[in-house]
Amino acid sequence: MLKLPNSFQTKYLKDKITSIAETTFNLFDDASANSFETLKRKYEESKSKRIELYRKLSISNEDDQGIPTPQNIEMFKEMMDLLSEEYLSIEHLNALSEMTVVYLFKSFEITMKTLIHTAYPKINTKDFYQWDNMASYFKSINIKISDFDGYDEVLQLKKVNNSIKHNNTINEDINKIKDFTGATQFSFKNISNFNGRIKPKIQNFVKLLGQEIINDLYVFDDSRVEKISKDFKSRMTIDVLQKFATKLTDGH
Repeated sequence: MLKLPNSFQTKYLKDKITSIAETTFNLFDDASANSFETLKRKYEESKSKRIELYRKLSISNEDDQGIPTPQNIEMFKEMMDLLSEEYLSIEHLNALSEMTVVYLFKSFEITMKTLIHTAYPKINTKDFYQWDNMASYFKSINIKISDFDGYDEVLQLKKVNNSIKHNNTINEDINKIKDFTGATQFSFKNISNFNGRIKPKIQNFVKLLGQEIINDLYVFDDSRVEKISKDFKSRMTIDVLQKFATKLTDGH
């Protein structure tokens, strides 16, 4: 079996980790962009027409005998139809917006697990659907993700995703997130503001994690080498240490 040089394997894995960490999370947004814009335009047009009809009806909606004219009755019916169109458009816009949150969090989870599978293939990520388990793993290898720029936004995304999936309500905890302060329900407007604010932060968080994983795998400064050597010295005899040193330099 062909054995690739260590330098090639290292470069390949570094490039792969970097590529995974540069995920943009735009797949669903790109796929739904046309539908979103069509619904938004339909909503705005229906609302504008309804307001204009209401203005006309407010000026005069009765004949000289105080009875609504056939024309005004038709205008009223049209206004009700437009109101129904507005409602449907808003509901679909809200649904699409909620799906962008669910997709963003799911895509983030997939990216995190893929990074771990790629960099640490022996690690079982079965229980990493629980955020605390994933965070604990990184802490165990001295990667402090809680210090990363974007960590707060990741936690906010997790909370909003859970709320949308499980009860679709804005509770006191969600109200503390500035995009939903004072809101009583999710809407395409507050969700769009939320997504637009947190997505760049989450992308940056994943990039930082990718770099820290590369550092963990391949960067050995004097302090780290000293720590590793002390650990082995405390657990190995001189003979074993010499054998270990020989194995490390084989092929170099």
